[in-house]
Amino acid sequence: MSLHVNTPRMSVVDPRGLPVRTVDYCRDIEDGPVESRINRTLHDAAGRAVKQWDPRLWLSQAGDPLPPANLTQVFTLDSTVIRSDSVDAGTQIELKGLAGQTVFSWDSRQTQRDIECDFMQRPVAIFEQGANEPRRCVERMTYGHPGCGDPSRNQYGQLIRHDHPAGSVLFDAFAISGPRTKDIRHFTLEPLATDWPEREEDRQRLLEPGVGATTQWRYGALGDVLEQTDARDNRHTFELTVDGRLRERRLQLKDQPAQILVSDIRYSADGSIERETAGNGVVAALTYRPEDGRLTVRRDKDAAGRVLQHWIYDYDPMGNVLSIEDKALPIRYFANQRIEPVSRFVYDSLYQLIMAFGWEAGSASQGPQSMGRVDPAAVSNYQQTYEYDSGGNLRRLTHVGAQSHGRKLQPASYSNRALPYEHAPPDDAQIEAAYDRRGNVLQLEPGRILSWNLRNQLQSVSPVERASGGNDCEVYLYGDVGLRVRKIRSLKTNARTVVAEVRYLPGLELRTDNEIGERLQVITAEGGLNNIRVLHWEIPPPTGTNDRYRYACSDHLGSVSLESDDRGAIISQEVFHPFGTTAWQNGELKYKYVRYSGKEHDATGLYYYGFRYYIPWLQRWASTDPAGYSDGLNIYRMVRNNPLTMRDALGLQAETGTYEADVGIRVRLAFKLLSSQAHVSRLDLGGVEYSKSADFKLVEVGEGPDFSVSKRELLSHLRMYRRQYREMYHDSMRRELQNTNVSAEQNFELGKEIAEITSSSLKYSSEPRVSEEKTVTKHFFALINRDDVEKKGQDKVIYGIAELSVSSTKGGESTVHVSNVIAHPLTQPGVDKFLGESVETTEAIQPFKLRGIGTYLTVKSLARMVSTHNVQKVRTAAVNPRSAAIAKRLGARKVA
Repeated sequence: MSLHVNTPRMSVVDPRGLPVRTVDYCRDIEDGPVESRINRTLHDAAGRAVKQWDPRLWLSQAGDPLPPANLTQVFTLDSTVIRSDSVDAGTQIELKGLAGQTVFSWDSRQTQRDIECDFMQRPVAIFEQGANEPRRCVERMTYGHPGCGDPSRNQYGQLIRHDHPAGSVLFDAFAISGPRTKDIRHFTLEPLATDWPEREEDRQRLLEPGVGATTQWRYGALGDVLEQTDARDNRHTFELTVDGRLRERRLQLKDQPAQILVSDIRYSADGSIERETAGNGVVAALTYRPEDGRLTVRRDKDAAGRVLQHWIYDYDPMGNVLSIEDKALPIRYFANQRIEPVSRFVYDSLYQLIMAFGWEAGSASQGPQSMGRVDPAAVSNYQQTYEYDSGGNLRRLTHVGAQSHGRKLQPASYSNRALPYEHAPPDDAQIEAAYDRRGNVLQLEPGRILSWNLRNQLQSVSPVERASGGNDCEVYLYGDVGLRVRKIRSLKTNARTVVAEVRYLPGLELRTDNEIGERLQVITAEGGLNNIRVLHWEIPPPTGTNDRYRYACSDHLGSVSLESDDRGAIISQEVFHPFGTTAWQNGELKYKYVRYSGKEHDATGLYYYGFRYYIPWLQRWASTDPAGYSDGLNIYRMVRNNPLTMRDALGLQAETGTYEADVGIRVRLAFKLLSSQAHVSRLDLGGVEYSKSADFKLVEVGEGPDFSVSKRELLSHLRMYRRQYREMYHDSMRRELQNTNVSAEQNFELGKEIAEITSSSLKYSSEPRVSEEKTVTKHFFALINRDDVEKKGQDKVIYGIAELSVSSTKGGESTVHVSNVIAHPLTQPGVDKFLGESVETTEAIQPFKLRGIGTYLTVKSLARMVSTHNVQKVRTAAVNPRSAAIAKRLGARKVA
């Protein structure tokens, strides 16, 4: 019996059509027992989800009345969440103003935040106060207007100064199309919590003296970046194809001739890179599976034709990675073992990784002290086995290899917080003491203390605590968009304090170390598939020549597997275990800062992902997900325990099949053109061919006389969609219908799920979601017949629905995410076989014999958003081959 036999997902709805349970069935061995995993949702009388349980806490309720829900929410009368209580992330309370903006917020750490806005409801000051701490102004924003700003530099209406916890950014000039062309960054004198005064002159005194770090950009007529000059006058130039994709990138170090970083980038018809040549002559060639665009082969050769790496990928039908082989490496023999350069992976019926087979050198690295060298010659095979509880927490990792070791974790009884242990498992009191009230880890291991700022960002790690109080420490500061801009590591020695510092600027890292007197520029560049880092010492380098180029070759997850120099010679190689610990490494690693998943590896052993820190030896995040529950109720779990298939770009959620398009003037014009050409085709009465129809119209959904479709009407249709898709899904399972692209069963199940998700989203879309960094608004569009514009209720047929989210920053730049697109069930291929082929049925479904609904909805709704917002990016997650094809047709590229 197959692992996946009789393991469907079941959804249970109440009489209102609201989902109250989903049941998944988990099996981890063939012919083994099946375990049901129930997610439970409780709705109030208004249909709002007020309590949610994951399978572990819901199961524990059967014999224990104490377990709380994973998430409990309290809503205002307009269905805005005013309070949330999470067993992992604690309590959060938000009070909003009349315009929907956040005015006050509190959390279970007794942190209070209040935001002052100007008459245009733009935030101008953010104040924070912690428990037993004074109230501080942690951010101030200044906008351009007559008397403050220069119209010749397009500053009016723009954010022109932002004082943030790590310093200040001056946005000095803007292009006519909107993006900044020059910014100047200053850091604070002291790496401490700043209290910004109101007067600008007083704020300047808190900053380091000097002219600051200036970065400049130059744009083309269509809004594409053509040139970037960093704070040390290193100039990057970009050569683009006719459709705006990168073809060549050059770097000119200060006072030196330009060097090619990457050239001859060739793309497939769907925008995937098939070939590129690095500046050191290394040629990367890639092959993709035609049916779904998944990478199957990547081969990197140097200028002499020597193969540096040759990756072969194999997948199961759902796209999970089954094996990865590097044919560039030989089969080796060591300690009576045959070691093949192949890694293989096994999953349970929920697609969680449960077994991994591969090869490693020396002892498998684990724990914070995982930076030590291992002997690259002493290789051996390994096997890792993973056991999870029903909430998705790792309970046990069994490692059989060169030095067999394992790790065990104990989650709390009523949350997903967990601690590792060796002998006796910790009790709930010990686990509670290891986390703060917002779910941040306070201790990596005995003596290694973590502290968090009021925004739940990691503030410092103390690797060594001394009785004298002179502790070693690594401190982190975060900038205007919440990302790390400064890292300071101090080590106490007998004679002095050794300080190493990193400052992060656009395209540049400034690294200093007073122990060895090092001042190092690391110029960073993304070149097609890979990253290039150039090491330039501002003083004589420790050894050899200056300006050392490190060309990184990455795997499908972005992990840096190989680095080569400017001649193509190998600098370093590294192979990782599935969840990010190092299995094998070779070469010089001192200046290899970016490693697993393309993320920086700190001296603490943590990986910095942008919005969170990852603990690779525990396979967990060090804090809860700042994006909330978009990736499930377990907000510590790493990429749904499927690290070979999914990748988390910023520490927010697992992404797969995500497409993105940059929106410049060229793309805006393209949207207008595509919008004018978009159409829905209808099958003629003879059933012979489809022809363009002008009968349809896209309308935005809303309340009031200006809207043709109300939210109530849309919700009614979504309920009908869900009901009909569900019936078609169950019938198709019996009939085993097939269409030309995907099985009807899969397509109908997907339609049912999208209808459920869109219904839930529509209910909670009345007000924008406002945070310190951005405002998110939802927009819904319906496709109707032009003759139905004035009709009401069920007399109106909605042929398709699109949901778009617009995320706008303080500076007015927006990203549009195509959240959901769904067509009427009767428009789906195979529906006539489901309903039968009688004369009455044929006449009933004839009006629904349509094509192009998805493309029409996507193009028209995006064009409307692009015309009314300062859109810089468009993103969508393709859920099936058809939606992926639509994304590619719009010029979007696959980014994850």
